[in-house]
Amino acid sequence: MSLIELKHISRSYTMGERSFYAVEDISLNLNEGEFAVILGPSGAGKSTLLNILGGMDSPTEGELIFDGENIADYNDNELTDYRAWNVGVVFQFYNLIPTLTAYENVALMRDVRANSGKRSVWNKGDIEVMRPEDAIKKVGLEDRMHHFPSQLSGGEQQRISIARAIAKNPRLLLCDEPTGALDTNTGREILKLLQDISHKEGRTVVMVTHNSFCAEIADRVIKVKNARIKSDERIENPKDAMEINW
Repeated sequence: MSLIELKHISRSYTMGERSFYAVEDISLNLNEGEFAVILGPSGAGKSTLLNILGGMDSPTEGELIFDGENIADYNDNELTDYRAWNVGVVFQFYNLIPTLTAYENVALMRDVRANSGKRSVWNKGDIEVMRPEDAIKKVGLEDRMHHFPSQLSGGEQQRISIARAIAKNPRLLLCDEPTGALDTNTGREILKLLQDISHKEGRTVVMVTHNSFCAEIADRVIKVKNARIKSDERIENPKDAMEINW
């Protein structure tokens, strides 16, 4: 079942007298529970597309339909509610607050959704936020939850950032180069965790990367170049994340 539909989405910017497209005339559907990888070189438009999906940026043209709602014309407050109720984000460099423990980092982000507008169109009363300890247990770090980020390895910090992203039970999990700062073995473990979140828990996971090996684990590979979709391929038998090398 389709969760997100992009209809002729473009995002343009003006610098001085020159205008350019970061993404141009992109149309695609993303399904519930799908693991999609957006693949392309630096400057291709991957991150802009991810930001539009997450309500962190708005298109200048086109429609973005999420679960029947067109969020392309949402104002800032409406986009805040959309993000709070529907979107979790995993960054390349973790973005954990250094003065908070792992538990506190997860609890803080979980509370964003719990405290978001009770009259929001997204508040349908059927999605429970997780307890921080439950989210941390899902990523296998229950014995590290009271450690500060400086006391955790890079892979452990990324696991906590994933716990933070999933604690509010988002329907859409966006990952921006989540293995870019990790070694191969740790990167595989993180990819396996994301793959399980999609396939076992039914979340839609969208991962941006320039690493073609990461695309081998996806259900869907969307290649972008020069602000446009170059190809869009569904993968019948994606590899298990622990099998890939790069």
